[in-house]
Formats: sequence, structure tokens, C-alpha cells
Amino acid sequence: MIRPFIKWAGGKTRVLPDLLPHLPKGDRLFEPFVGGASVFLNTDYPRYVLGDINADLINTYQMAKNATKPFIRIAKELFENGNSLIEFCRNRDTFNAISDDEHMLKAALFLYLNRHCYNGLCRYNRAGLFNVPFGNYKKPYFPEAEIKLFAEKANDTTTCFVRADFREVLKARTINENSVIYCDPPYLPASDTANFTQYHHAAFTGEHHRELAAALLNVNQSRGAAVVISNSDTPATREIYQNYRFHEISVNRSLSAAAASRKKIGELIGVLEADQ
Repeated sequence: MIRPFIKWAGGKTRVLPDLLPHLPKGDRLFEPFVGGASVFLNTDYPRYVLGDINADLINTYQMAKNATKPFIRIAKELFENGNSLIEFCRNRDTFNAISDDEHMLKAALFLYLNRHCYNGLCRYNRAGLFNVPFGNYKKPYFPEAEIKLFAEKANDTTTCFVRADFREVLKARTINENSVIYCDPPYLPASDTANFTQYHHAAFTGEHHRELAAALLNVNQSRGAAVVISNSDTPATREIYQNYRFHEISVNRSLSAAAASRKKIGELIGVLEADQ
């Protein structure tokens, strides 16, 4: 199993044995919420369209694919002497201050922050500034091997990374009966304390889920694409995605505010067949 080089809340590495059997064969996989990219890394489609609304995440993936060696070199330099509160705050301030046009430095800093911040969270304030505090880890791991495997996979396949929300991704003209769509949107909360959906500075709400469900049903019925989703096992999930055939799984939560709260929770894999 290939592990992602980016840590991501709700990442799918641990549930791949449950998820992969429900992903049908096809000639192109669309992921409107690519997140940590573990599904991309561990499937064998010839073509991928990998989208996310988080511009920093997509830029990092593009740099890892298209400029692998300089990306590794610059990021590794940040890791070498960067494991202190002073250096973390300095690098976080630089990340928030530099232009999005500085693609390489922005990507290297994003990886640095991802591996040095608290719990590997990706969180922004209302101004769009990254605001996760220092993680204070003994020695953050530099994922050089994982970056190289990611770049190899992205370059050995026809893979396109797009900064877009789910609406734009699902409008792609290339979606057809040979396409598979996998959606892993921010989870509907199983409790008030579990309500973290702000991987971008705009939160993903219940109304967004209803819009997503309608868009997926439309693309399934009008273009014949197979659709698979992941989400929390809640009454709201079952109601919003009521057209799906559900498979129940139990998952260890990998990112949370306290280690004591890391426990098994119920999740759903929902499937809309291509001929449904």
C-alpha cells in the first residue's frame, strides 16, 4: 500500500481494504475532494481528474508531480532546522504572506506546515490565513520516498490536478459511462464536537451536501457514471444520500483534538451503480 505524503483529516489509507472493492473498473476516476490522495495512489485507473477547493493542496500536488527534485530539495531544507516554535511561526507567517504565484516555495512551506503543525490539521481563519499551532513533535518525518512514489504515479498515468469545487469537477465533459466518481466530502457531524469541516476558509455545510447529492445523482442518471461516496453513519447522511446502497464500516479516527478521543466510529460507503 502506498502512503500519502500529505497528512489529511479523514484520510482513507486505513479504510482502503473496505473501500477499494466498491470502486468499479473504468477508464477515468474523478475525485472532487482529493484530500490526501490515498485513493489515487492505490487504484489502477489509466486517467485521473483530482480536484479540491484548497488551492494550497492542489499547488503542492502539482509541484510534486512537475518539479519533483526541486520540491524535495526546498522542502527538505525547511525541515532540517525548522522544528522549533520560532521557526514554525516564521515559516507560517511567510506562507501566509507570500503570493500564490510563488508556487514552489508555497508548496514546500505547505508540506512543512502539514508535518510540523498540531495533528497535521489544515485550517484557515476567515481571512484565509493558515492558523494551526505548532505541533511540538520530536522529529517530524520528511516523506521523501512518498513524494517520489506520488510523482511516479502521477506521471505514469494521465493525471490532472484541478483547483475547483465539486460543482466544477462534476461539469467535466469527459464524464461518461466509463467514468467512476469517488467523493469524500467533509463529513456530516456525528456529534457537536465532531463538527470540523473547515479544510478551506469556507465551511462545507449540510446544504452543500444536499447540492452534492443532487449533482451526483444527475451525473449518474444522465451520463451513466458510477458513483461512490464516503461519509459518517448518521441519520442525516442516510437521508441526504438516500438513493445509495450503503455499506457500513467501523473506522479509527486518525486526527482529533485529543488522543483519548481517538476511537472507532461508524462510517458509510455509498454506491450508485452505473446503470442505476
